[in-house]
Amino acid sequence: MDLLDYVHIRANNLSGGNKRKLSVAVAMLGNPPLVFLDEPSTGVDPQAKRFMWDIVSKISTQRKKSAVIITTHSMEEAEALCTKMGIMVGGQFRCFGSSQHIKDKYGTGYELEVKIRSLPEEETNAILKNHGLEGVSRLDEKQCRDILSSGEYQFLLDEFTSEGVGAPFYNQLKKGDQVDAGEFLRWQLTEGQGNRAIDFLETKFSQLTIIEHFGSTWKLQASRDGKSIGFLFGMMEDNQKEYDISEYSVTQTTLEQIFNNFAIEAEKQDGKHRRNSTVKRRSSKAKPMIEKTTDQ
Repeated sequence: MDLLDYVHIRANNLSGGNKRKLSVAVAMLGNPPLVFLDEPSTGVDPQAKRFMWDIVSKISTQRKKSAVIITTHSMEEAEALCTKMGIMVGGQFRCFGSSQHIKDKYGTGYELEVKIRSLPEEETNAILKNHGLEGVSRLDEKQCRDILSSGEYQFLLDEFTSEGVGAPFYNQLKKGDQVDAGEFLRWQLTEGQGNRAIDFLETKFSQLTIIEHFGSTWKLQASRDGKSIGFLFGMMEDNQKEYDISEYSVTQTTLEQIFNNFAIEAEKQDGKHRRNSTVKRRSSKAKPMIEKTTDQ
């Protein structure tokens, strides 16, 4: 466990990471048939964490003298070390199996990340020339609107407001300033082709959600709809040039997302149970008590 440099230091004086490594080393002494490790890599630096994972993996899969059971909140650690894994929520097993089995059965779909190519300077100059603005480096509001209204990205006029995605340019122009022509045209291409790509993907999936959008990159979540990840790669490859996509990635739902979905579901059920219990207690207290007296 790479602890020889600290052999003369008392265990209670070791750093947190080295204490973890020492605990794992002690647990492995004598090749016990069954080893329990609880959060073994917590507080360990990334390099030492990978080293520890290699040691644990070697003991359990290559030497095959010990079976290792790990409890952890790190899905990265679980995928790196475990051949079988189970997710527990509220003390109950919600699933058990290999990583791929859990993703296939409980995954909500796929994540797609799409990046639109940047507009090179020569194309920027060609577009300006087509609009009669050759050699112009700064644009006023009228020129910007003319460019948007004359091309295939007319729908971006609705975004050219103080609250739309074109707000930085809009607000700058409203102050009386001009905007950089190259930056404006790159924004036009990025947003235009990005929206076209999303419209195309919406025709391929029953559900498509934009998780986040920053600069020229969109991160999307798509429903599975019986489509394999190979089909998605083929679809993206076939349409990459059509929508000026420079980079893309397709991934399955991660274990961390599946774990979070289970946790959210448990919280909702727990909250519903508490509300029902509260209503029952209130209704029992609200029952009027009627006493019969001789006067009545």
